[in-house]
Amino acid sequence: MSAFLDGYIQLAHAIVSVAAESYKYTLLAVKNHTRSDSVFRRKEELESFFLSEWFGLLSGLDGRYFIQKMQEVYYFDR
Repeated sequence: MSAFLDGYIQLAHAIVSVAAESYKYTLLAVKNHTRSDSVFRRKEELESFFLSEWFGLLSGLDGRYFIQKMQEVYYFDR
């Protein structure tokens, strides 16, 4: 693989990683009864990203499954 392509792969991983980390903390805020509209907006925006074709292209993952697993771990404590 070329260094050029490696850079794009690293960028894709970084985008998904930052979104996942943000979603984790957003779910924890919702779980802890944060009553902020901005938290709920961020949750909706992140879920929209995870359900997008762009997320699938960047990660190779099914967004619905990803959301479900994140919620099980960080919101429902399973």
